[in-house]
Amino acid sequence: MKKIVVIILAALLILSIFVSGCTSYMFYLATIYDIDIWADNSSTPNYFVDVVIGEHTSCDSFDSYNVTRTGNTTVRLEIVNKHITNEPCAEYAKYVEHTFPLGSDFVPGGNYTVEINDVTVNFVAGVTMIYRAVIVDTEIWTDGSVPPEYFVDVWAEAPSICDQFDSYNVTRAGNTTIIVDIFNRRCCTGCLDRDEYYLNPWQTIPLGSDFVPGVNYTVEVNNVTETFVA
Repeated sequence: MKKIVVIILAALLILSIFVSGCTSYMFYLATIYDIDIWADNSSTPNYFVDVVIGEHTSCDSFDSYNVTRTGNTTVRLEIVNKHITNEPCAEYAKYVEHTFPLGSDFVPGGNYTVEINDVTVNFVAGVTMIYRAVIVDTEIWTDGSVPPEYFVDVWAEAPSICDQFDSYNVTRAGNTTIIVDIFNRRCCTGCLDRDEYYLNPWQTIPLGSDFVPGVNYTVEVNNVTETFVA
């Protein structure tokens, strides 16, 4: 009987050592920093999206993705990162680009929506690319309503005659930071470059009215950051 007990205790000890040595993970939706939607040149174009995601520490890495369709015109892409929870981590900002297939079930000329974690992008099938616009200038202003509504005017580059403003997305990061994502679209290939002064027209983006008087706020528009006091 003693021999059996000793064997069981030894087995439990080995199992405990094995379990304690296992890596433990926490899974979370990745932060999205950039999006480009494009199609290949096949007879029935296959669509793809290039996504730049953030990894916040040395313990973070890409884990998985899932693509689903909602109705006929909405594609949902969920991108998941994993974080090692039982190891020391170095804090740093790392940006990694991944390419994900969206399929070929798109009708030319049709308007589609792609939801990638907390960012939404619209595109027209047959358009070569949707990409994050380069911002030339921004201006924040408010109207005379009570409470005041805030807006940001955005001036973005249009590198060729085939490029134009496509869409925007406004989100809050905490209480005092507003993230504005501006996207351009390129309609076709073989486009002539624009004159450097020929840009997209100004776009006015509403920021809402949820601002506390006297508080400092930050508005991040793609690669440009503005601050203002409400």
